[in-house]
Amino acid sequence: MTAQSKQSTPEKTFTCPECSQTFSRPHNLKSHLTIHSAERPYECSVCSHPFRRHHDLKRHQKLHTGERPHVCQNCRRSFARLDALNRHQRAEGG
Repeated sequence: MTAQSKQSTPEKTFTCPECSQTFSRPHNLKSHLTIHSAERPYECSVCSHPFRRHHDLKRHQKLHTGERPHVCQNCRRSFARLDALNRHQRAEGG
Protein backbone atom coordinates (compact mmCIF):
# COMPACT_ATOMS: atom_id res chain seq x y z
CA MET A 1 0.00 0.00 0.00
CA THR A 2 1.39 3.39 -0.90
CA ALA A 3 1.51 6.42 1.36
CA GLN A 4 -1.09 8.07 -0.90
CA SER A 5 -3.60 5.25 -0.51
CA LYS A 6 -3.01 5.03 3.25
CA GLN A 7 -4.00 8.67 3.60
CA SER A 8 -7.25 8.21 1.71
CA THR A 9 -8.28 5.09 3.67
CA PRO A 10 -10.39 6.13 6.66
CA GLU A 11 -9.29 4.70 9.99
CA LYS A 12 -11.82 2.52 11.76
CA THR A 13 -12.71 3.99 15.09
CA PHE A 14 -14.24 2.32 18.09
CA THR A 15 -16.12 4.71 20.36
CA CYS A 16 -16.73 4.35 24.06
CA PRO A 17 -20.50 4.51 24.69
CA GLU A 18 -19.90 6.08 28.12
CA CYS A 19 -17.57 8.99 27.32
CA SER A 20 -17.24 9.04 23.50
CA GLN A 21 -13.46 8.58 23.57
CA THR A 22 -12.35 6.87 20.35
CA PHE A 23 -9.84 4.09 19.74
CA SER A 24 -8.29 2.66 16.59
CA ARG A 25 -8.32 -0.91 17.90
CA PRO A 26 -11.19 -2.83 19.53
CA HIS A 27 -8.98 -4.28 22.28
CA ASN A 28 -8.00 -0.75 23.35
CA LEU A 29 -11.68 0.13 23.70
CA LYS A 30 -12.28 -3.07 25.68
CA SER A 31 -9.46 -2.19 28.06
CA HIS A 32 -10.71 1.39 28.37
CA LEU A 33 -14.27 0.30 29.22
CA THR A 34 -13.05 -1.11 32.54
CA ILE A 35 -12.54 2.43 33.88
CA HIS A 36 -16.30 2.96 33.78
CA SER A 37 -17.00 -0.12 35.89
CA ALA A 38 -16.65 -0.64 39.62
CA GLU A 39 -15.66 -4.25 38.96
CA ARG A 40 -12.09 -5.13 39.92
CA PRO A 41 -11.68 -8.80 39.02
CA TYR A 42 -7.88 -9.02 39.41
CA GLU A 43 -6.63 -9.34 42.98
CA CYS A 44 -3.06 -9.37 44.26
CA SER A 45 -2.33 -12.70 45.94
CA VAL A 46 0.05 -11.00 48.39
CA CYS A 47 -1.87 -7.97 49.65
CA SER A 48 -5.38 -8.53 48.19
CA HIS A 49 -5.40 -5.16 46.45
CA PRO A 50 -7.97 -5.31 43.59
CA PHE A 51 -7.34 -4.10 40.04
CA ARG A 52 -9.54 -3.48 37.02
CA ARG A 53 -6.94 -4.63 34.50
CA HIS A 54 -4.60 -7.63 34.48
CA HIS A 55 -1.79 -5.38 33.27
CA ASP A 56 -2.15 -3.18 36.35
CA LEU A 57 -1.99 -6.22 38.64
CA LYS A 58 1.19 -7.47 36.95
CA ARG A 59 2.78 -4.02 37.29
CA HIS A 60 1.80 -3.89 40.98
CA GLN A 61 3.22 -7.35 41.71
CA LYS A 62 6.72 -6.09 40.94
CA LEU A 63 6.51 -4.19 44.23
CA HIS A 64 6.29 -7.49 46.09
CA THR A 65 8.91 -9.39 44.07
CA GLY A 66 11.47 -6.61 44.17
CA GLU A 67 11.87 -6.92 40.40
CA ARG A 68 13.56 -3.76 39.10
CA PRO A 69 14.65 -4.49 35.53
CA HIS A 70 14.97 -0.88 34.32
CA VAL A 71 18.39 0.57 35.17
CA CYS A 72 19.67 4.11 34.69
CA GLN A 73 22.90 3.89 32.71
CA ASN A 74 24.23 7.07 34.38
CA CYS A 75 23.77 6.33 38.09
CA ARG A 76 22.85 2.59 38.07
CA ARG A 77 19.64 3.23 40.03
CA SER A 78 17.00 0.64 39.16
CA PHE A 79 13.23 0.90 38.73
CA ALA A 80 10.36 -1.54 38.58
CA ARG A 81 8.65 0.47 35.84
CA LEU A 82 9.98 1.95 32.63
CA ASP A 83 7.95 5.14 33.09
CA ALA A 84 9.66 5.69 36.46
CA LEU A 85 13.10 5.32 34.84
CA ASN A 86 12.11 7.76 32.09
CA ARG A 87 10.85 10.28 34.67
CA HIS A 88 14.11 9.88 36.65
CA GLN A 89 16.22 10.44 33.55
CA ARG A 90 14.30 13.58 32.60
CA ALA A 91 14.70 14.96 36.14
CA GLU A 92 18.41 14.13 36.17
CA GLY A 93 18.95 15.55 32.69
CA GLY A 94 20.08 12.21 31.29
